[in-house]
Amino acid sequence: MTTEPDIHPQPPSLSSVLSHATAQWALAGAEAVVHVPAFAATHVLDATATVLWQCLDGESPLQLVFADIAAAFDVPLQRVASDCLPVLGTWLQAGLAVQVPAAPPMVTPTPVPTLTPVPKPPSGSGRAWRRLVDPPNT
Repeated sequence: MTTEPDIHPQPPSLSSVLSHATAQWALAGAEAVVHVPAFAATHVLDATATVLWQCLDGESPLQLVFADIAAAFDVPLQRVASDCLPVLGTWLQAGLAVQVPAAPPMVTPTPVPTLTPVPKPPSGSGRAWRRLVDPPNT
């Protein structure tokens, strides 16, 4: 008995980052019409799905996208996630969206300390300045 490969993409997680696939889209009132030339498929998104569609920037993790939507519509984050994850899974399967690797977290550079110059000894002071350096292999 052979098993067929799973052609369905994994549902996205809250840490996933999604972007529009190679698609053409236009707003029609509060709705969007999305055409995916690779599949010769056209989809009409209702107003709520259009808001979600416009948030797929390929940079923001879904958790942040859902938090923004929850705040904008004053609904619980969990409800947004439970409503949107199945839709996004369908979009992945239909080729409307693609999963992109998340950008690595930004690292804040460490400031370079400022060096103050060592003052030169006054001329004629009779005092010699030396640098103390450990010789190699000591």
